[in-house]
Amino acid sequence: MEIYRTLEKELAVPDEFRPVLRRLLSLEESQVLILVTKEFHTPSTIVKRLGKSNSEEIGSLLEALYQKGIVSKKKIDSKEAYRCRRFYNIISQYLQEHRYEELGIENLHALRQFYRLTRIEKTEKAIKTGRISSSSKVISIEKAFAARQYILPTEQALHFLKEANTVALTNCGCRTTFENCESPVDTCLLLDEEAKYLISRGYARQITLDEARKVLNIANEASLVHLTLYLPGQKVYAVCSCCPCCCHDLQPLLDYGKTSFVAKSDYIATVDTELCDGCGICIERCFFSARELQNGKSTLIAEKCYGCGLCVTTCPTDATKLVSEKHKTT
Repeated sequence: MEIYRTLEKELAVPDEFRPVLRRLLSLEESQVLILVTKEFHTPSTIVKRLGKSNSEEIGSLLEALYQKGIVSKKKIDSKEAYRCRRFYNIISQYLQEHRYEELGIENLHALRQFYRLTRIEKTEKAIKTGRISSSSKVISIEKAFAARQYILPTEQALHFLKEANTVALTNCGCRTTFENCESPVDTCLLLDEEAKYLISRGYARQITLDEARKVLNIANEASLVHLTLYLPGQKVYAVCSCCPCCCHDLQPLLDYGKTSFVAKSDYIATVDTELCDGCGICIERCFFSARELQNGKSTLIAEKCYGCGLCVTTCPTDATKLVSEKHKTT
């Protein structure tokens, strides 16, 4: 129908996914959404444009679409105003919230690929245009440090959380989307507006700093890499605990060589060859291929090291350490 075709064009829906959008939206919803694809409008404004008289009904419809993740909202002159989200944003929301049935299980693989490749494209563009310098940055795991270290990485993570007005815990969107491993899922810490958005829709809960610390410790035990995620302007909006098989930043880095996506931590690994027994565990555990065996000893490839600390936490002889880049010695 013409209504759907117009909306599909406005929301940049690829041809192969037109049936998905029509599955998600009724004709009545589409007629309303066409009016809010370019800017925010209040229900009363929409009612006038539709030639109707009941703004309450339209307001209820838009609020339901907000709860579904189809529209965004903000206040205009103390009134709620709504704008339709782009197709990519809608699909990423559904995938990360595990609403597979609504999308159609038969579409899941193709939508995952669409999400992955579109995010890579958008991230590359944002980096090239200077909107962000990287999509995320590694924060080393606390367990990798001795007590004498200068700044504990979990304290770095908590610094961002302390600066936020609102902190919320939600399931990891990447592991929910791709389901490539069995690592803990309830590990994603959201800040401020991102936190409020998911809290308002029932997909996150507000937590205290003490609770956040416990989440980071659980992630440490599971050998997940801490990443801070950035919005344009390098504003941190999340502190995540990531695996290489699902993460929307580690996947492009490791699978497609997108080295600009993830910034290195402030730390680097070192190896005491006298203590190293050449067991190779650190080589198996290094996501970044920054380890290799030479003459029966583990050797660090410094330029590849992101300072995550996973090699330290699994070394049986304590041969490897994580040190601050500012204070390392050679």
